[in-house]
Amino acid sequence: MTRARSGAAAWCGALGLLWTSACQSGTAPDARAPESPEVCQNNQTQLLRLLEVLPEKGLAVRGRSDLPVATLGGVIGGGRVVDISDSAILLDGTALPGDDGPARIAALEQSLGQAASPGVGHTLLYLAVAAETEVPTLRSYLRAIPRSFDVHLVFQSPASSATDVGTPTASVAERLRTEKDLPTRQALARSAYAQLARCQPVLDAVDGVKAGDPSERWPALRAALLSSLPACQCSDLDAAGLRELVMAEQRAGAAAVGSVPFEFMRDERCGASFGLSPLQKVVTDIEAFDEKFSGGYAKDALAFDQVVTNERLLNYLCQALPGETLAALQREKRTFFWKVKGLAHCQAWQFEPLKPGSPMGTWRRQGENGQLPLAVHYWQGAEEIRLYGPVPDSTSQPTDERTWTCNQDFRMRGVDGHSIELETGRWFFDAETCEKASDQQGAFPGCVSALAGGPPDPQSPAPPTFPGALEGTPPAKTGL
Repeated sequence: MTRARSGAAAWCGALGLLWTSACQSGTAPDARAPESPEVCQNNQTQLLRLLEVLPEKGLAVRGRSDLPVATLGGVIGGGRVVDISDSAILLDGTALPGDDGPARIAALEQSLGQAASPGVGHTLLYLAVAAETEVPTLRSYLRAIPRSFDVHLVFQSPASSATDVGTPTASVAERLRTEKDLPTRQALARSAYAQLARCQPVLDAVDGVKAGDPSERWPALRAALLSSLPACQCSDLDAAGLRELVMAEQRAGAAAVGSVPFEFMRDERCGASFGLSPLQKVVTDIEAFDEKFSGGYAKDALAFDQVVTNERLLNYLCQALPGETLAALQREKRTFFWKVKGLAHCQAWQFEPLKPGSPMGTWRRQGENGQLPLAVHYWQGAEEIRLYGPVPDSTSQPTDERTWTCNQDFRMRGVDGHSIELETGRWFFDAETCEKASDQQGAFPGCVSALAGGPPDPQSPAPPTFPGALEGTPPAKTGL
């Protein structure tokens, strides 16, 4: 199974041949075999080159105890880090402004929007949120992250899987990667430097760097080592052990966390499929997918991040039907978009449910492009929905008994990542896709389209496909 690869092994494999020996256990200086002056000097040079090549920034991923738990592969590499809790949002370790959650999310959207680089490819972004976060809240975070960022979710390994590396017999480097207590981590590192470097400038430099979060400690430590190591005799350094140690310092506390592709959760079908489930439920389902399929994919020698892909997770976990997806959008009071034949731009419509969980309510057109206010009521069944209106005033309810100018039924045939397919035409989840669609692809006929500014409806609407509001009887299926 491909899921058992350790974070340390994957990190070492990614760094290349320059520091291959850094992935081996270091030894104390007294235990080393004698080296020629040339080899000794070369090892010191390679150590300095490693420090120069390693990122200037430490990993801003905190080993939080409230992260979702999973026994999955997938390591943390280079990329932006968004760390969200009830009290703060950290972007690459720096707290964003805002007195409450919505204000901080707005600051996140603005900061990432300024950093986004359209057309340059996707930038990795690691998202750390609490396991108890409900899916609708989680998806509000995802909507604040531009599509130019490829989101990976951060999870933590079960506590039982980290017991061995916390024992005194484990290597210092492995203990540094998993230790979450900052003073303990600093004490472990200081002891290791004393064993691996018989050079006072290095020890003075290490002592001058305070214990702190890796994202703060690493830049100062890297600079201190780069300035102090050239003052040492190469014979006073265990270069191999120090290479392993500095790599562990750069990734301190990160071996107990991993990441999994998470772009698939942007899809509206996933929001409908998981409903109000906590994030831990999503991660557990990803784990079940891995258990079921990774053995088969492993026959082709695929790595973990090729087995657990966004496309496979979307198809496996997010199988909501069109009606379920539309009902989920209604519950969230979301905006969606219509392509009206003959009009230059799509129209934005917002859901206003009669009450939480109700299958009826109002769709209200947003006043864009000089459009006049317009609203219609709706009553949804399983895969059908009736629209009727126009709504005469703010006191009108979808349960009103009256003769409506327009009364039209729609049957939903399918759903994809951007739209709901009707028997003719589509309703879109985002404005960009709607604008790109042709009238033939997106526009729908009938009196509702005519109300929105489309061509006049030449015929009366088709007979109802399910019992209607005018008769005071509910649709055949309303369990959405």
